[in-house]
Amino acid sequence: MADENTNYVVKINTALSNKPFFVKITDPNMTISRIFSEAISTLRNMGKPLESDQLNQLYQHHQIFNSGKTVQKGELFKDLSKTTQTVNTQNVTMVELDLVSSHSGGN
Repeated sequence: MADENTNYVVKINTALSNKPFFVKITDPNMTISRIFSEAISTLRNMGKPLESDQLNQLYQHHQIFNSGKTVQKGELFKDLSKTTQTVNTQNVTMVELDLVSSHSGGN
């Protein structure tokens, strides 16, 4: 039930940067792998090869978390924990992903 007024955004947080990377996607049925592939390609096409390579390395070697839970690279955007808000007249559905090299849980 895709709504033409809904924008899908993925916010990617990394430990190496305090500035997240935002990726706009058009299909909520995209996998995590495809989202990262498009983000890496976008960075490369924007003339940012170092950032592109860095994101690719982080994606290859880090765990991906969504709302504190580990997610697999084959999971779909629509199945992840998300927030929705309205900006002007546009609905924005956002998924936040964290790339973590190691995760220690507990209190």
